[in-house]
Formats: sequence, C-alpha cells, structure tokens
Amino acid sequence: MKKFLMILLTVGLVIVLFVGCDVTTPNGGEGEGEGEGEGEEEVSRVVIVELFSQDGCSSCAIVEPIIEQLAEEYERSEVVFLEERAYGPYSLEEIRDRYNWYIPDEEDRGTPNILFDGLNINLIHGASSYSTIKSKISTELGKEAKIKITAVRNSDSNSTTITGTIENISTSTLSNLLINGMNFKDRGEVGTEYSVMDIFVNNPTEITVSSLAPNEKADFSFILENINWDGNNMHGVIFVQAPNSNKKEILQAMYVE
Repeated sequence: MKKFLMILLTVGLVIVLFVGCDVTTPNGGEGEGEGEGEGEEEVSRVVIVELFSQDGCSSCAIVEPIIEQLAEEYERSEVVFLEERAYGPYSLEEIRDRYNWYIPDEEDRGTPNILFDGLNINLIHGASSYSTIKSKISTELGKEAKIKITAVRNSDSNSTTITGTIENISTSTLSNLLINGMNFKDRGEVGTEYSVMDIFVNNPTEITVSSLAPNEKADFSFILENINWDGNNMHGVIFVQAPNSNKKEILQAMYVE
C-alpha cells in the first residue's frame, strides 16, 4: 500500500512540473516575442555648438575658456564644439559667409555669438556663464534624433575623402536637407583649440536632399584637396541641416576623427 501511494505521489509531482512549465511560458507560447528589440541600434542626437568670435574681443575672452572647458566634459559623440573666427586672424571667407547667412542683420553680428544646432534655440550674444551655456546644450541633447549618419574617412598626404550615408530614422518625411561638413584643429591658444579650418560646402543650396522618407537613405561624398588631415592633426564633423527652415536647424551631426 505504501509503495502504491509513493508511486501515485511521484506521478503527481511529475504532472505538476509539466503543467507548471506550460502555464508559465511567457506571452502564451514558446518563442513568441523572442528577440524583440535585439540588434536595434539606439541613435542619439549629436549637438553642434558654434562660437563666432574674434581676436581682441573682451566678451569673447570670457566665453572662449568656458566653451573649451565644456568641450572637455562631453564626448564628441555627444557634442561637437566649433570655434569660428568671424573677423581678424584665422577668419575665412566661408566663415564670414556662414555668419552672414545665420545673422543677416549686420548690427546683430557682433561677437561673440554662440549658436546651438543652428538657431534651433535662442543664441547667446555677448558674455555668458558656464551654467547658461551648459543648460542650452542639455536642452538640445534631450531632443530625439531624426537622422542617423554613417561616414568613413580615407586620407593621404594630399587629399581626404569622406563618404557615407544619412538615414531618416523618424516617422515623418524630411524635406530640403543639406549635407555639409567642416574640419577643425587646435591652433594652440585659448579661443582656437577647436578652430575651423574649412567649411566643405559654402552655398547652403549646393548639396541638398529634396526629400527623405522614413527609413530612406541618401549617400554623400566629400573630396578635400590639398589637405594633409593626419599630418596636421585635423578633426572633422559631418552634419545635416535644414537650411530653408526659419531656425536653420542642424538635425544631426557626426564627429570624424
């Protein structure tokens, strides 16, 4: 009798174990929902901060060290800082053209002016503080990325080619986009540690993507002649801008080592 009861108990335990496995199968069946989200790359917004300045400007001397301090606090996969001399030493025609394009009214083009992803939020004119500048950067970093950029650089002692793609990762069609880039280097003094050396495309209507549907991609290629990128310790950034928008917003950027 005891042996019979032991057999019944053992059989009962086995049945409970099997039934229990069936009941606790997630989502009602084997394999359902398995691997959801796996392999999907999260794309974060990369912010561009542009400081337009000039040598000998007292307010520039206040904000330049702050910009360069902040540049050390962020990864370039988060924020790319660009120092653009609007006038005087290290000024370039393409920098002045870009400055005029951003701020058409000459009375407003004094220095310094700090722009965050174009004119996406209010620029800072004149002297400012660490906390104010950082707060504006944080606001931009908190926005959702709409574009993914991939790029590869190939250089020799005479030229550099940067090729890649942009992809619309938003749920809406994006129109009238500009793909552009800059290179910059450390000139060895405060205010020029991220000094822009060249803007790849000066005319905002020259390299555009008229329309980019969700998940659609567009290719780009920049050939930079007479630039020894590695020999001159250059850095670069590719960015996608909406030049016809009222804010001339930079939607996404990618640092190029």
